[in-house]
Amino acid sequence: MGSAARACEARLPVGILLTARLTVVAGRREIRQDGCGGRVGALRGALMDYSDGYLRSVLPPEDPPRQFVPPAVEAEIASWIEGRSYEDAALVARSTRWTYALFQELQLGQAVTDGPFRFGSHHWAELTIGLYDRQTEKEGFGLALPVTPSARPAFEPVGEVAFPRLGRSFPLAFRQARIDEHAPPHPVGATAASWAQCNQTAAWGLLTAGHAVATAQPGQGVPLASRHAGTLGRSAYPIVDAAFVTVTPGPAAPAAMNVLRFPAAGQHAVVERQAGPAQRTVVSAMNTLGNANTRAFRILFLTDTPCAPGDSGALVRTPQGAAMGIYTGSFANPTSPGGLAGLNQNFEQAVLALDVTAYG
Repeated sequence: MGSAARACEARLPVGILLTARLTVVAGRREIRQDGCGGRVGALRGALMDYSDGYLRSVLPPEDPPRQFVPPAVEAEIASWIEGRSYEDAALVARSTRWTYALFQELQLGQAVTDGPFRFGSHHWAELTIGLYDRQTEKEGFGLALPVTPSARPAFEPVGEVAFPRLGRSFPLAFRQARIDEHAPPHPVGATAASWAQCNQTAAWGLLTAGHAVATAQPGQGVPLASRHAGTLGRSAYPIVDAAFVTVTPGPAAPAAMNVLRFPAAGQHAVVERQAGPAQRTVVSAMNTLGNANTRAFRILFLTDTPCAPGDSGALVRTPQGAAMGIYTGSFANPTSPGGLAGLNQNFEQAVLALDVTAYG
């Protein structure tokens, strides 16, 4: 390997590739490959329609009572609200406060379901809070439970959930979905999210989507774009869609990554795709309050637009660079050609499940 290739490898993760042909792309967390699959423009149907105006029209116009907003959420909002990435930062902050105030009230048993469906604590792990797709579902900001595709309506309102201490009620719906992972095993490749170091052995490696290396067992080789073979260190897939692939050498000057713990509707995200960075907007999220350190269920968030096959494993970050998630695929209404959204594994859960520390 030449010195330029080694320098590239030392600065940034170089991507994971499950085919034999590979190319180092200097200065980016990606690979290039033949037969990578389609682009977003080739996806059929309308994508989920996000706008600040839509969020503003369905979100309560006031903040939830401040005493019911988790302090960790408020502290994280303070870390990004003064940035220049939002036209209406107060709106996005309000969305974040409502999202996690609702999750906290559910955890504390301070919610009452009105309707035929009896909503209980055993549903919390899969619940998302955020925007409904107004093209294929209905207008609204509310709660949704994913269900297995069936002959029932793809989106089925089943009542409302009242939050007495917050003075508000929000709709509850069943949401069927087809999930397409964007890095099937061989021959389509994947993208690395970041450097990582094992907390147990101090070994260096790369974070990627677990399904990208689903055919490998721990200790087996994984071809890399650096012309060196990595080794699968561990994978949390299929529950947590994340894997750690060990490589040598590690980065020359590692810097620990900041992590955004509380994604919510309206927050801006950047996906480090193979084709280059692309801006996205979060539209809904699962709960991370006290839940991130688990391998019992997957914590996800949705963005308004998916990426392309081969982008699985890509870093999803804030405009300021904090890690939010690992891109994994698309999420679509099974009975409609529209309603496509991007599916992302929560980053905090990924590094905790793999017992690694992430570096940029």
